[in-house]
Parts: sequence; C-alpha cells; structure tokens
Amino acid sequence: MRERAESVPAGTVPCVEVPVTRVLVLLGLGPDVAVAPQLDMRSGRVREDWSVHDLDPASGAALDLALELKDLYPQVQVTAVHLGPRAAEVWLRRALAWGCDRAVRVWYGQESETAGAEGAGDADGLGLVTAAGKAVILAAAVEACGFDLVLTGARGVVEGSGQLGLRLAAELGVPCVTGAVALKVEEGCDGRTVEVRRRLEQGFEERIEAIFPLVVTVAPGDGLSGLSSRVPSAATLLAAHTADIPVWTLADLGVPEAKVRRAEGQLVWGPPRARRPRLIPLPAPDQSLPAFDRILRLIEGSVRHREGRVVRLPADKVADEVFCTLKEEGWLDHLLVEARAPTATDGERPQESQRLGGQQAPPSGGGRA
Repeated sequence: MRERAESVPAGTVPCVEVPVTRVLVLLGLGPDVAVAPQLDMRSGRVREDWSVHDLDPASGAALDLALELKDLYPQVQVTAVHLGPRAAEVWLRRALAWGCDRAVRVWYGQESETAGAEGAGDADGLGLVTAAGKAVILAAAVEACGFDLVLTGARGVVEGSGQLGLRLAAELGVPCVTGAVALKVEEGCDGRTVEVRRRLEQGFEERIEAIFPLVVTVAPGDGLSGLSSRVPSAATLLAAHTADIPVWTLADLGVPEAKVRRAEGQLVWGPPRARRPRLIPLPAPDQSLPAFDRILRLIEGSVRHREGRVVRLPADKVADEVFCTLKEEGWLDHLLVEARAPTATDGERPQESQRLGGQQAPPSGGGRA
C-alpha cells in the first residue's frame, strides 16, 4: 500500500501511483421512531416482524462520511457491511445505489423472510448476540474484506452502549478514534495519514492525526450533509437491485460458536444486592441556636459535606484513582459475584439474610450507605 514512483526523464514531474484506500462501513439498523409499533392482540407484545426499521443516525452519518471521502478521493473504495438476516439486504442495496462499491451481509442464525432487521438469531444456536459477540464476528468479516479504515456508528439505537467500535478495534488490534464528525485524508509522503475532527463538550473541537489501519466511530453532527441529498439515478437503482450481495456465515469466516459465546460471557453481572441501612444516633442540637438552625441540624442528619479533589496524574493513574474511589464508596458492590467467606458476625444476622431473599448482605463500613 505504499506509493510507487516510476522512473521518468529528468526535469519532468514523476507519476505517482496512488494506493487504493479500502473503507468499510458497518451499518446498524433500528426501529423507525416515526412509525408507531404494532402490538400483538393475543400477547400484547410488540411484533418485531411488523416493525419498520431504518438506518440509525450514527450509521447513516458514517455511511455519508465514507461517501464524502469517495467523492473527494477517487482512490477510495467503500464497502458496506451489515450483520443481519435477509430482510436487511434492502439497506445494503440502498448503500450500493448511494455510491458504495460493494456490499457484504454477515449472519449467524437461520434465514427468515419475516425476521426483524436486527434479527433474533438462531433459537437453537447463539441466540441474541450483544456488542461483545458482534465484535468477534465483524472482526473476522473485516479481516476477510481487507481494510484501511473502518467506520461505524458511535452509538446504536437498539443497544446504545457505544461499545461495538471499541471492541472491534480491540479484536483487530488497531487504534480507535471515537465521536468523529469529519475526516480528511492527508496526501503525505506515505499517503497513510488521516485527520479526524471530534466534537467535545462546551463547543470545543479536537483534531487527531492517525495512520491506517484505523477504526473510527462516527457521531451525527451538523457538519454532515446526510444521505437525503443523495438521489441515485434509475439506472443506479436497477443495478443495485440486481447486484449480487454475498452472505458470509460463521463457517465461512472460520469463527466457531464457542468463541462468540466466550466473548459474550466475559462480562458477568452479579445479582442485585440491596444496601443495608445503618442507624446512626444523632445528638440533640444545641439549644442556644435559633429555631431555624436547630431544625436544619435535624434535617441534615448525618450528611457529611465533602469536597472534591483534583488528581494531576497520568491517564492510567487517574483511572486507578477513580476505580479505588468507587470501590471504597461501595458503588461497585453489585459487580461482586464471588461468595464472601463466612465470618463470626454472619451468624448474628440470620433474619437480615432472609429479608434480602437469600442474598448475602454487603459488609458495612468503608463509606458505604
């Protein structure tokens, strides 16, 4: 992927062969909020097969950004990739009509014409796959396509976790830039740099220069024109309607189901545990104070006014400080899944364990309420 200069006579401008930049766009779908959901009269639940799906705003922004790069740089080739059943092919064909060079569909479940756009997976196989499992599957698909730049939505409509792009970059072993609103490919000596513009809080912007390969998550912003301004011709629509869209399964990608299940099971949420209230005796307020101040002392109770502190350390040290503070204050108790060793005080509170539904009560102290 390096530039190659041909030998030309002296005094003339050398002809440089510009490498092809392979841009992959991961499309995500979600329910169209402009259409009211249809309920099943028997069960009272929302019928997924009757729902109307649309490109989520973040995926639409990523696709529009990729097509803008293609308009500016002729060497850019755009491939649209979607993880979903056959019903989602209509959006891949629209991506081809809008200007994509290629479209690929990846699926891990049973094919059904009436399945939703996101699909429910295989009832006897993997089932519904979250961002962790999708990252494993899409990483194999991205490597099979070959890539220089991967664009994906910063936050989907269905899950809304914003983890897919980060997990995908971790699976591929490449850097990741989040929340991009604009891209600019720099024509340097190596032709492998891209300038990413991110939107920060309070109206600030940040410009980051990175090298390929790279994963960029795109957030919708005012700087994006949108796909509504792209009106394909009739010939382009017919060509996209009859285009061959390959379908890759887990077997085609060489991804075993056990690997996807293992990725799904890396994060295990512990059972919710109720916090045990602590009775703190309150001293009587000073009788010499005015009535309003005495009432204020009683209302405040045992509330302690604490001041924040500024930690000026490297990023990894700051993360450790935040984690230790959350752990000391008891905000991470619900993530503890391992059983605590019984102590002598456990036998003194048999009724409390029954009130918590058989769950073990968290230890008191350490700043926990």
